[in-house]
Amino acid sequence: MRLLPILAASCFVSSMSMRILDPVVPDIARDLAVAPEAVALLASAFAFPYALGQPVLGALGDAIGKSKIIKITLAMLVVCLAAGFLAPSLDALLITRVIGGAAAGGIIPLAFALVGDRFDMADRQWALSRVLTAIIAGQMTGSIGSGVVASMFGWRVSMLTGTLLAAAALAVTLWQLHPKPRANRPAFQISNLFRGYGDVFRNPRTVVCFTAVFVEGIVVFGAIPYIAVLLEQRGAGGLKEAGFVLAGFAFGGFSYIALVRVMLDKLGLYNLIRSGAAIAGLGFAAMSLAVSWPVEMLIMFVIGLGFYMIHNSLQTQATELAPNNRASAVAAHAFFFFLGQAAGPLVYRLGFHFTGQDTTFVAAGIVMALTGLATAAGLKMRSGSRAPP
Repeated sequence: MRLLPILAASCFVSSMSMRILDPVVPDIARDLAVAPEAVALLASAFAFPYALGQPVLGALGDAIGKSKIIKITLAMLVVCLAAGFLAPSLDALLITRVIGGAAAGGIIPLAFALVGDRFDMADRQWALSRVLTAIIAGQMTGSIGSGVVASMFGWRVSMLTGTLLAAAALAVTLWQLHPKPRANRPAFQISNLFRGYGDVFRNPRTVVCFTAVFVEGIVVFGAIPYIAVLLEQRGAGGLKEAGFVLAGFAFGGFSYIALVRVMLDKLGLYNLIRSGAAIAGLGFAAMSLAVSWPVEMLIMFVIGLGFYMIHNSLQTQATELAPNNRASAVAAHAFFFFLGQAAGPLVYRLGFHFTGQDTTFVAAGIVMALTGLATAAGLKMRSGSRAPP
């Protein structure tokens, strides 16, 4: 079995588990008799440990093998999904999300690092986009699938379905994912951990890439847990409709994957980043219009297309920040991205409270567009007059 499909299976599960609760926030709130705003913060409970575990998981991947860490963390994630299905209270569900987030952090970043190990830079963005297909499919399954299943059978059946899919991916990964023969790995030591990350941060492009993904995480994924709540508040839809709205984001990602080679040829790296951020920024500004759910699904499509134009470019750059410590570089990239995702729901909650929904979404659009301009300028300044291949 080829490497990319195996990695795709585990990345699909990690992505699905991250988004599986987003469209069912109101249903969980009713079932557990808690406020929807409290349930929305489960997204942060997953993302914070995902981010905080990256420095150790990345170094462990470089030291004892990326494939081994992927298998261990995927098994932990299966257990956490099953425990979430059985959780009797919000506190219990919170614990499963915290541990599950830490486990999921050992899957996608290390899968990207494996791609970086085994594909040349010229083919790497294409190879990463193939794995990205599975990640987006996982997001869409977590959005549409969870919303539709929950609308018929409740959120616990959604969690059970996710658990079964994760168990199937674990079986495939244990069977088919093998370490690279005769790989030269340094022993895991704290001194090596700091030395590896020192290598990463010596690259002048590092600060640009990591700042950009941190802002992306706040702006893009901070809004997602509130979609279902906002739809219900204005009578525009329920759990099922929220799932379809969130799936628009995934469809935008699929469109990017279909066009990635053409976009790179026509626009080049820097214009791809600028254009993607501008498109996503316009999408967020349009979210302030409070339109019907089909139109909001179209808006999320636009946001998804723009987001992946900038984010996949940054993912590719992250795999080349420190070739000798690639897992550490990609893990640090994921650390800042998911730190932003964890902070995002809190930022949006404050924005909604103090400035209102419309102003918050318009501000998010402006920040996204400016981030694209600053990122392209920063990478160009640190890479000479030509874009990296």
